[in-house]
Amino acid sequence: LRTKMDAEERISTKKKMDLEGLSVICSDLGVAEEDGDRRRIGYSKSDYCLDNLKDLLRFLRRDDPESREVFKQVCAWNIVSKDLIPIIEHYQDEHNLVLNAVKVLVFLTMPIEPDSDDVPQQIEYLWGLKSAITFSNIVAVIVSLLETPLESLESDEFNEEDWKLVQLVLTLFRNLLAIHDISPIQKAGESTCYFLSLRDQFLELLSRENVMDIFLVITQTIEGRNSLLRHDNLLLLEIYHYILLGQD
Repeated sequence: LRTKMDAEERISTKKKMDLEGLSVICSDLGVAEEDGDRRRIGYSKSDYCLDNLKDLLRFLRRDDPESREVFKQVCAWNIVSKDLIPIIEHYQDEHNLVLNAVKVLVFLTMPIEPDSDDVPQQIEYLWGLKSAITFSNIVAVIVSLLETPLESLESDEFNEEDWKLVQLVLTLFRNLLAIHDISPIQKAGESTCYFLSLRDQFLELLSRENVMDIFLVITQTIEGRNSLLRHDNLLLLEIYHYILLGQD
């Protein structure tokens, strides 16, 4: 019994230390610039913003896929709206910064494991992320990451680095499209129409920012001489599945 209590205490202490470390990282990404009415007018990244994004990625990679404690804590702190979206919007010319922010978004928006804990809570958090991204300006910035890979694809110079970047962006859009189910709590709150509307608004955003056209271009070239994209057959099928799911 004593040994078991000691083990539980060590686990509890480790979780507390991890939470403190996560808190330090998330609190030192940057700060919002506000006007006299406390409306956000800009964003200033911290000196260690890029390092902290990489550290946050390490936390998310180690996150338990069932409990997803890191995911839930990052969502509870509203880090996506508070920091990640402003970083992507205001530092578009800093490729590494935007790339690592997008990588964090990919981990945060990953589909829920079937045996996961607190599924309704996770669904709510995911819809919050989808809403924040839909009503921001970051989709256009994320699409701009594909400019060079798509040019390389057209000129038959598509390489592994191009493919990894295309795969990353496709995965993010697949994740966001897969945020589709509504939890019983959300249905009970009589907000079903809001979530259905948000799904349509996100599809409209993808169409407006030419993301749908990019899906088609990549699909049309998948059987060409560039075999790298063939690895993403299933990913593209999932994307089309979620685009068409629930449509007449």
